[in-house]
Amino acid sequence: MHVLKDINIKFESTLIENGCLTILDGKITAIIGESGSGKSTLLYKAGLISAGQYTYSFDGTTLDLNNDAELSQLRKTKIGYIFQDNNLIETLSLKENICLAATIAGYDVTDEDIRKYLIYVGLNNVNENSYPRQLSGGEQQRAAIASVLAKKPDLIIADEPTSSLDEGNAEAIMQIFQRLAHEDGKKVIIATHNGKVYNQADVIYAIRDKKINLIKGQEQFASSQPGHETNTFLSNSSPKLKMPFYLQYAKRVARKGRVQRRIMLALCATAIAFSSAVYNFGDAFVARQEQFMNIISDREVLAVNMTAPFYPALDMEENLAITPTEAEAIYKISNVDEVYPYFEFTSVDYDVINRAAALDASISVTINGQRQEYVFDESGNDPFMDRFSLIPYFPEQNITKRVKYKSNNSDGGYYISAQLAHVLHIPDLENDVTLHLTAFVPVALYDTIMNAWEQEQRIPYSIDLDLSEMTEFEFKVAGILDDSCINRYSDSGDNLIYAPYADMKATMEGTQANYAADVVSTHKEWSPSAYVVFSKSYSDVEIVRGKLASINPNFEVISEYQDVEAMNTMINNLKSGALTIVLIVLTIILLLMAIIHMNSVLGRKYEIALLKANGLTRRELFRLIMVESFRYISWVTIIASIISMVLIAAVNFVLQLSRS
Repeated sequence: MHVLKDINIKFESTLIENGCLTILDGKITAIIGESGSGKSTLLYKAGLISAGQYTYSFDGTTLDLNNDAELSQLRKTKIGYIFQDNNLIETLSLKENICLAATIAGYDVTDEDIRKYLIYVGLNNVNENSYPRQLSGGEQQRAAIASVLAKKPDLIIADEPTSSLDEGNAEAIMQIFQRLAHEDGKKVIIATHNGKVYNQADVIYAIRDKKINLIKGQEQFASSQPGHETNTFLSNSSPKLKMPFYLQYAKRVARKGRVQRRIMLALCATAIAFSSAVYNFGDAFVARQEQFMNIISDREVLAVNMTAPFYPALDMEENLAITPTEAEAIYKISNVDEVYPYFEFTSVDYDVINRAAALDASISVTINGQRQEYVFDESGNDPFMDRFSLIPYFPEQNITKRVKYKSNNSDGGYYISAQLAHVLHIPDLENDVTLHLTAFVPVALYDTIMNAWEQEQRIPYSIDLDLSEMTEFEFKVAGILDDSCINRYSDSGDNLIYAPYADMKATMEGTQANYAADVVSTHKEWSPSAYVVFSKSYSDVEIVRGKLASINPNFEVISEYQDVEAMNTMINNLKSGALTIVLIVLTIILLLMAIIHMNSVLGRKYEIALLKANGLTRRELFRLIMVESFRYISWVTIIASIISMVLIAAVNFVLQLSRS
């Protein structure tokens, strides 16, 4: 038997003073009294849920009511609690509710065991995979008793178990309690105000005038002798709830409000990802903008269909071709004076005709009949002798104004950069200088996917690679340009040969015509990935830039006409603005998640009460909530990471940073 003594219950007023309650084995004990008299609180004390000062002798052992672990052990293994509105967790099926109770008590249950428990309470035809909301009130209360039975308790406590049931269901519930007490020897105690229910009890206590009065069943105590105080059941270790239990429970309860949870999860993850992308975009923009502030020219605007992320310089190989529709739109810009497709003839490329890649090339220099050969090797150690390129110059550039040394026998033609002149040991043009070399002329295109890496993150991007034909060139050097002439267009270095645009265009068209049938039939027809545009006046440069960018957001638009001071101001503002946005968004997210989590916990008071009644300690309940929170945060982190990668890739692909 269980004996509670010195029971005092007081809230705003005193409800019970120095009460005593005895719960007998194999009997149904009922507690009656008016509403607010303290019936439920008395049950909570019998079930070791409610704290307070009283004495509890549990099967002859006096309990330490301040020892949460000890009381938790008893609630897990010895006590089964049935609340007024049943004690089922709505997000779990009947089977899962029964398994949960058994697991907390330290038992394993099979499907056969579950079916036996349901049959015991008269739910023969109920599917164990049903959810509580799919059952009637009477069926829910019976299923609640079945989940209690899975704990194999000695004491069953029921608080108003029939208050919301009709007479037939109330009678069925009492028959189950009678079987549990009289046939299985369980201690059953109920609180009720239903006369038909409590009159079936073996022992009745009435709370009157702040006292607990025995009004029925005095004779039942004659055959019941108090046991000797022992601690045998307390010496057993309490069932340990392992991490799989918490993870599985968190997964199951997450079913409730799944749509809302997923929406909030997606919103939080997107906001975090947006913050990450904004910060990444700001940093990348600032770094690249500073690198390209001074590599642009006058009315000239270069539009490149850039796809390669993280490159500090424009690589004409690492781009997509501009479509005919986009090219037509470029030609139609009203503020434009001239438009030229841009291309280069490089010393390093892939010879599509001979199916061979070339990493080295040579230039033969002839001065006064003396010939000297210089080898350019991209795999070599000399950075000044890695490669060279033929690039076009246009009439609008007035390149002759930048000539440092001019040949006496040439009025135009091919010019070389100051760096190439130094590499080829051409100090001046007092004597005629002839160059003989080979370079690759674009013939067709090959589209493929490339990968860039940033902080171990793979960023794929599309490119159209030039397939070229190695072609020989021989010409006299018309002039050596001054040091201000550097490569504004690509990363092919400053070993440059400036050739008339018309000559290079004719060479390329002739080469493509010769090999079109052989190459284009199996590859894409060649088209430029960049256009050089000359605005009509300086004041039109910014207008042209804007119109070019509007044609394709992937266009990289570069020009020399810049307000440097304004650009520096913009960069600084961008730095502080990006950081401010990130901090504001993250703060809002943290507050939002905290509010949502607090509301979620507050909305689960009934569920937490059920778990506490089933024996979970405060530490175990805290751990359960932490596991649920960690699971939610993990999903937010995973989704935020995926969205971040997509956004960052999109930012770097579509909004390539200005190199002007």
